[in-house]
Amino acid sequence: MAAGYGTDDKSVSGRGGRMMELFSEIYNCYYQVVDRILKKGSVEPVGVKEMNRLADTYGYGESAVSIVPHLTGGDWDLLVKTEDGYLSKIDNLRVLPLTRLQKSWLKALISDPRITLFLSDGQLRILEEYLKDVKPLFRNEDFLYFDRYADGDLTGADSYRRHFQMILKGIKERQTLQISYYSGKGKLSERTYLPCRMEYSSKDDKFRCFALFKRAGRDWRLETLNIGRIFSVRETGFFVDEEIDIDRYIEKSYCDDPVVLEISEERNGLERAMLHFACYEKRIEKTDTAGKYLCYIYYNQSVETELLIQILSFGPVIRVVGPESFLEQVKMRVRKQARLM
Repeated sequence: MAAGYGTDDKSVSGRGGRMMELFSEIYNCYYQVVDRILKKGSVEPVGVKEMNRLADTYGYGESAVSIVPHLTGGDWDLLVKTEDGYLSKIDNLRVLPLTRLQKSWLKALISDPRITLFLSDGQLRILEEYLKDVKPLFRNEDFLYFDRYADGDLTGADSYRRHFQMILKGIKERQTLQISYYSGKGKLSERTYLPCRMEYSSKDDKFRCFALFKRAGRDWRLETLNIGRIFSVRETGFFVDEEIDIDRYIEKSYCDDPVVLEISEERNGLERAMLHFACYEKRIEKTDTAGKYLCYIYYNQSVETELLIQILSFGPVIRVVGPESFLEQVKMRVRKQARLM
């Protein structure tokens, strides 16, 4: 798909030479921030602190400084001050229609088979009818995937979609689920989990779920479930009221020592490694040696073998520095490969 900016920097050229507006006075970021503040102010008084929060959340770094003083100072005459905060003078705010660019992007999304995992058949029919005369911004065949594993998830299977949507529902409702699951060695087990987060690996073409489970008298423990290995999912009707900080449990699951890699810029090694290991928490620092970087990768023990294979796929561009236990596994793998050859 070829695209280029127009001479006024406000449009992009798509298929068939059609021009789609990118930058609009109505649809830009500042407009959206003001719109959110006015909508909140039309329901209840909104304070300066809340305005700043909305500007920081939905705008740019300087949005609060640029927008809030104009609203509270009366320059734009959109708010009226009360004892409890500011109220909007506009009470008939409307939802803006989608732009041609937004429709084109949405058409591209619903053309991806994986979108069926997130939407019902009814929702898909409504979108397809609404966008029937719209050309997609891009097509799946416009992308060439390389260095990707060939055993990706069968996301088109009815059972996969059913399991995925039940887990997604469980995450939204904080409902525990009874899940039967095949381990990497093919052993089937059943356990009650609280699903917390979904993750997609472009490299593996697989969806994973971060889920918590409890053993009698113990705290929650984290487990990563590959959606493709799930045999069955059943609702329990039990909902968890407590706030769950899933990031804390993910950090607790990391090995004590991160894998330390020395990455060379040769063959565009650093950029390739950053893309390849995007799903891991990591830290990068430049070494005193020109063209060399140290990368610290924090990982869960359950994915150690997978991480090892991924590192070895880089060949001489990456050198494992530590820890010693991981380095020994690398040596064993290399020796085994040498014997096979």
